[in-house]
Amino acid sequence: MEARVVIINFFERWMKSIDLISITLIVLLMILGLLFVTTASPNVAKLKSLNEFYFIKKHYLFAFFSIMALITFSFFSIRGLINISCLGLALSIISIVTLLLISKENNGSIRWLNFIGLSFQPSEFLKPFIIIIFSVLLNLKERIKLLGYSISGKILAFLLLLITSLLILAQPNFSMFVILFLVFIFQYLTVGINFRFLFFLGAISILIALLAYIKLSHVQYRIDNFLNSKITHFQIEKSLEAYQAGGILGKGPGQGTVKNNIPDSHTDFIFPVVAEEYGALVCILLVFILLAIFFRGVQKISNSQNQFKVTSCIGLLILFIIQAFINIAVSLKLIPTTGVTFPFLSYGGSSMISMGIVMGMVLSLTKKKFKEKGLIYVY
Repeated sequence: MEARVVIINFFERWMKSIDLISITLIVLLMILGLLFVTTASPNVAKLKSLNEFYFIKKHYLFAFFSIMALITFSFFSIRGLINISCLGLALSIISIVTLLLISKENNGSIRWLNFIGLSFQPSEFLKPFIIIIFSVLLNLKERIKLLGYSISGKILAFLLLLITSLLILAQPNFSMFVILFLVFIFQYLTVGINFRFLFFLGAISILIALLAYIKLSHVQYRIDNFLNSKITHFQIEKSLEAYQAGGILGKGPGQGTVKNNIPDSHTDFIFPVVAEEYGALVCILLVFILLAIFFRGVQKISNSQNQFKVTSCIGLLILFIIQAFINIAVSLKLIPTTGVTFPFLSYGGSSMISMGIVMGMVLSLTKKKFKEKGLIYVY
């Protein structure tokens, strides 16, 4: 009986400390994702000779694990986030290296690692953890002795970015490389502007991007196709057709036709499916929810005096919003095609759970604290 009272009291205090508006918006986005994947995926399953409920069942399972990750990480203290991020980053890098060494190429890339019967994408789990470690390094006040040299935290953060970028490009995963660099730049700007270092960072990112274009055939192919107006990209053209067909109110749930022609209608091209079946008003609502989550997080963290929390939270929120707008931009033919999913809407276990971790960290960093000790908040 006493244990039950303690648990109830614990969760009551957690509810009082957490930002209820943010978690409500996040859960709403998840619920909408369940609805959209339910109507978008059956035909894709049929095209792959699978049971029509195959992707639906898996997506519901992924959503469950994502919300568990969201809640779990929202309990962590600052010390807990740093500790778990060190472990998570190390495991992610080891997994990526293992992947590159033992896995076979699939559709021109090496991104999926099979472990005890489960497939996951290590680079997806790397993102939230490396953002926390970037924050630690960028906010270091003292220089660190390494191999006889005295190195600043900012240089160490940049070296970590460089190493992980090379590993990610080796897969290759160019979109992930771009996202990480953009997140790092925004995090760097929160700790003060050094224009020389910022210029250096920009020059390095452009150099790596040019080398990727020259050396990675699929990157060159996608960029050339995007710039060449004479080449028709089937999925993009169908995506634009879906936007036009949906109008203001859409054709109705399950009535869209774009999903019958696009193999990725439940993942990378979920947004045009929403546009066709639910209309422009629902698309605007989704963008509003995205922006509300982003600016709510920014508003909550702006009052913090802890620079580490500010840097971490801004990085996590930038990751969230960049992924969403890249996904939308691809479907509108504004940028070259990528494999970036829409947070909480697109089908995908690794990306779904990873984004649960991301937003769980945001909730942890923006909540009202009572007392910190060890791994989680103790009330």
